[in-house]
This record gives sequence, structure tokens and C-alpha cells, in this order.
Amino acid sequence: MRYQEHLFQQREGLLLAAARQLFQAQPWDRVTIAELAQQAGIGKGTVYKHFPSKEALYARLVLDRSQQHLQELREVARQAPAGQAMRQVIQRAFAQLLADPLQAQLCQLCDRPAFQARLEEDCRAQFITLEGQYLALFSELLQDSFADLALTPEAGQTLLWGIEACFNGVIARIASGGFAHWAEPIELEAYFARVTDFIIAGLHGQAAAQHRAPIPHE
Repeated sequence: MRYQEHLFQQREGLLLAAARQLFQAQPWDRVTIAELAQQAGIGKGTVYKHFPSKEALYARLVLDRSQQHLQELREVARQAPAGQAMRQVIQRAFAQLLADPLQAQLCQLCDRPAFQARLEEDCRAQFITLEGQYLALFSELLQDSFADLALTPEAGQTLLWGIEACFNGVIARIASGGFAHWAEPIELEAYFARVTDFIIAGLHGQAAAQHRAPIPHE
């Protein structure tokens, strides 16, 4: 790697680290590019050489952290005892989000169609690739969990929709601050344990039902 390329990557890393520090200390949508440049110790104009907009910065933060999370989930799946991979991956995914509420908030932002439309084509393609990687992981987990049922692609897709819906609910709950504002606050880790039980039970029930009565083709 040439020196200039190394310097560019190093500076970009400083910007991303500075952004996370600022976003943890104050509402992320109120942080200005000038504040980010000052935190990173570089000129304001230099920020735009790395990130043409705040949306591009948000997207990069989400993409980088999501890739880290995905690698960890793959390792959890690889090391899990037989029959426990799906449960352990779901539990770890919830723990990842709980440990990083900022990621949950930015994930919600980046999932909006209007937000995606403002990104450059290459960045949008990275989100599509990331989504495909997560779907591939959970599809593999489903096939391993229900190998005896020989799930059809249609049945597998239906189960994936259910998993996605539950995950979106958990992301929204974490992004909103949990249950502290409720009249009777609920401890989040206990909540996630129950949601995990719900997902696993639902997957088994739906998989068995669809195995008995395959989805008709229209």
C-alpha cells in the first residue's frame, strides 16, 4: 500500500472513531461536520474527501459495525452445539444491539428508502450485499435446524420474514431507549430471552405446519 493510501485510510479511521465518540455524547443528528472535523483534528474540507455527506458517514458506521457483528455471529454459529446454533446466534445478535444502542438507531435510519435513495450507488450496493450475507447466514441456520423437514424455498422465505420482523421490533425497542419510560419497566435482557423463546417456538411451529401443508403456488 502506498503511503498516501495508508494516510487516507488512517485519517478515515480517525473520522469514524471521532464520529462514534461524538454520537455517544450527544444526539447524532445534531453533530455538525465542523464538530466532527474538530474532534478528529483535521480540516472541515478534508472530511468531505472521505464522506460527501452526513448520510454517507452514517452508512459507513453501520456497514462497518454490521460486518463486525456478522463475523461474530458466524463464529457463534460455527461453535454452537448441535441444535443450538439458531438460539445462540439470535441471543448474541440481541446482545450486540443492546451493547450498542447507537448502532440500533443508525440501522433504523439507514433502512429507510428515502435515506437509501440519497446514497451513492456503490454504498447502496454494499447494503444489498450485507443484507444478502445476513440472509445467507440465517437461511443456513434454518436448513440446519430443520434438516429433517426438507424445507422448500418458499417455506424458508416465510420463516425468514418472521425472524426479520422480530429483529426489527428489537432494534426499535433498543433505539427508543428500552422500557425505562414505562409505568412498570421491563428488564431488557429478560425481555430478549422471552423474545428468543418466542422466535424459536414460532419457527418450529411454522416449519412443522408448512411441512404438513406446503404453500400453494398461484
